[in-house]
Amino acid sequence: MRYEKEARELIATCRKLEACGYFLGTWGNVSMRVDRGILLTPSRVEYSTMQPWDLVVIDKDGNVLEGNRNPTSEKEVHRRILNLRPDVGAVIHAHTENAMAVSTLDISAVPCLVEEMSQLLGGEIPLSRHYVPAEQHAVLGAAAAEVIGSGNALILRNHGPVCCGRTLEEAFLTVQVAEKACAIFLKAAAVGRTIEIPQEHVRSERHRFLYSYGKEKT
Repeated sequence: MRYEKEARELIATCRKLEACGYFLGTWGNVSMRVDRGILLTPSRVEYSTMQPWDLVVIDKDGNVLEGNRNPTSEKEVHRRILNLRPDVGAVIHAHTENAMAVSTLDISAVPCLVEEMSQLLGGEIPLSRHYVPAEQHAVLGAAAAEVIGSGNALILRNHGPVCCGRTLEEAFLTVQVAEKACAIFLKAAAVGRTIEIPQEHVRSERHRFLYSYGKEKT
């Protein structure tokens, strides 16, 4: 495997996601950008036994460049987002409880209710417009690409969350923030009308997180 270091980082992330309860069985997949294309988890391989040589590299058109296994069946979600968003370096599709609960609601987005959403996610979490059966891989990828916009998270309708980051570490944090945001939304909406963060503050907080957070002088 040409990308053994990256593969080991990716596998370690899968195991962290599984330990958090964000992956169940082999449901859930991870990708990261590499110089030849996209490094992906394989289809139906247990994370506990996954090794670097099990991973697959595809090009921007989805052709397999390296690996003897089939890439994740949801490779089109990863490929379409990474092709669309050059700022994204890693994508995680998880099966987290609260985001999956939200995926069943008749809403178009989880509103931006807390600061973490504005900074890390870039605002609200959109839901894809329609449910797409799992076997319709290309349609599922198109559905994700249609709503991702410039944000770092979306929810596939009746399915689960897709989270992005500049790095694999940031994508993992995005999964955690998106799941927390969905839990907050479900609790808050159940007891009353929610108040969203104004868009001008969403934009300014996102800009601050990307370009000056941790660099400001106090």
